[in-house]
Amino acid sequence: MGINHPGGAGPAVFRASVCVLLTLCVMTADSDVRIRYGLAMPRPATHLFEVTVTFSGLPASANDLTLQLPVWRPGRYLVLDFAGGVTRFAAGGAHGQVLACRKTDKSTWRIATGGAAEVRATYEVYADEFDQRTRGLDDEHAFVNGAAVFMYSPAYRSRPVELQVFPPAGWHVTTGMDSTATDHFTAPDYDVFADCPLEIGTQRDFAFDACGVPHVLSIYGGGNWEPDTLIRDIRKIIETNREFWGSLPYRRYVFLLHCTPDGGGGTEHVNSTIMGTSPFVFRNPESYRGFLGLVSHEYFHTWNVKQIRPAALAHPDYQKENYTGELWLAEGGTSYFDGLILLKAGLSTRERYLDGVARTVYEDRLRPGNAVQSVAQSGFDAWIKYWKGDRESFNEESDYYQKGAAVSLALDLEIRHATANARSFGDAMRDLYARFPRSGPGYTNADVRAAVARAGGDALGAVFDSLVSGTAPIAWERILGYAGLELVPATSPPPVWTGLEAVDAGRSARITRVIAGSPAFNAGLDAGDDIVALDGFRTSAAGLLQRVKDFRPGETVRLTVFRDDRLREFTVRLEKPPLTLDSVKPREAITPDEKRILDSWLPAGGS
Repeated sequence: MGINHPGGAGPAVFRASVCVLLTLCVMTADSDVRIRYGLAMPRPATHLFEVTVTFSGLPASANDLTLQLPVWRPGRYLVLDFAGGVTRFAAGGAHGQVLACRKTDKSTWRIATGGAAEVRATYEVYADEFDQRTRGLDDEHAFVNGAAVFMYSPAYRSRPVELQVFPPAGWHVTTGMDSTATDHFTAPDYDVFADCPLEIGTQRDFAFDACGVPHVLSIYGGGNWEPDTLIRDIRKIIETNREFWGSLPYRRYVFLLHCTPDGGGGTEHVNSTIMGTSPFVFRNPESYRGFLGLVSHEYFHTWNVKQIRPAALAHPDYQKENYTGELWLAEGGTSYFDGLILLKAGLSTRERYLDGVARTVYEDRLRPGNAVQSVAQSGFDAWIKYWKGDRESFNEESDYYQKGAAVSLALDLEIRHATANARSFGDAMRDLYARFPRSGPGYTNADVRAAVARAGGDALGAVFDSLVSGTAPIAWERILGYAGLELVPATSPPPVWTGLEAVDAGRSARITRVIAGSPAFNAGLDAGDDIVALDGFRTSAAGLLQRVKDFRPGETVRLTVFRDDRLREFTVRLEKPPLTLDSVKPREAITPDEKRILDSWLPAGGS
């Protein structure tokens, strides 16, 4: 028999009341916790950051505090183990007392607080990875990706954070974070904090408005860049994205740019991007257009990855891999749309875009791995395969960037064809944007499939499954035909094919890739072999390509290579190329329906 309670409240109600009371107490305690970071760099030439993090208002009932440093950074799906650069970790209380701490695994430190209301942890971080866009510090500037430098407490990851930076004299800070005073910044939680990189130095900041919103272009390094030209073209990219998506999901945006001799690549962030490029790409039309492609790619990620997020990455675990089969859309879809945005912004032409489509078709058909691994699986395995590519990756794996872009192109034309150009894959993307806001749980491939079906009809569900989860070849002739396009054979294809790729390495040509089933593959050649001679005569990578043109299919050549410091010789029987880099052109007999699709998909004009 249960105990009677006043007012008829039974045991279950009593227990529920206690649970609610305890929950409210915990929430109140957590809401009182204040988190403040400090970042100093008193000796930049040592590449060492000095970091402090102070927790105030900790509950007296807590006997310890756990701090962790992420093992990966958003945008790079690879365990990087940032804790390897941490040294001199220590902890203390508000009155200077030393608190015991111990490391419990590779990225976790536990501090014995003894109920202290305030705990201050200090540590140093070695930072010399500018090229990885993680953390870098030298006597000219500093770059910080928060995930690579700032520890967090799992218990308080959702709490607001404050940051004070102590830059060397003459340096300043550029970041997407909100600023409360010079060198003082705030973020609503650790996730946003870690996703707002900092550039610290003498970089030049150029403020401009686009779509009524403030933006900043921040450039480190010299070169032949012209800020007015860059701002003009970046503004076009912003405006075209605003037209595509319908809104800008930020109050302020920062473009960080490193101009360095080996610069390249970029990483998206919640309201900023960090990009790298060579200093002198800006006056050559082709190289400049390539740079604008990088800008377009990273900026499109502001929606596709930072707002529309795969479910596994919506609220990620920073201590381990977060497996997701949606990277084909997150990255490959962005690679597809970045070129379309340039075209619609008037920064490219239909002809150039179709040149890119031709290369997409060629590379899709050339890669044996596309018949082995689905594009969804390629993204899922990114943590263990894509970023750790080996000699057989091209033959055994797909590529969620390239294949994802190809799949996105195919889906776009399938939807346009199914709806007589009434809708497109862009409509499916905007559907996802509306249904899966940043505050929500994130999407899955099933959700993308449903969005494609809503845009193009239920019949496209099977098409989606084949493209995303299957390994069957894409029917390029049929799909391009929807837009009145055809593949036009190359007029002067190479006479023979070896199936290997090589780069110069000293006085030899080092093989970087051997395609499965090719003459080089069948002869036993391998990536890493150093070719020193063809038929007894020294050759370079370029010389190899040129000299095999003197032969015909069925003839043989002798390649002398060094493998593991041993001289080896292989006989290669040359073959006719199985594929050629064809052109993609509008058909002469294009129909009115096909022309409507083509003109809507790829508007004429641009530069």
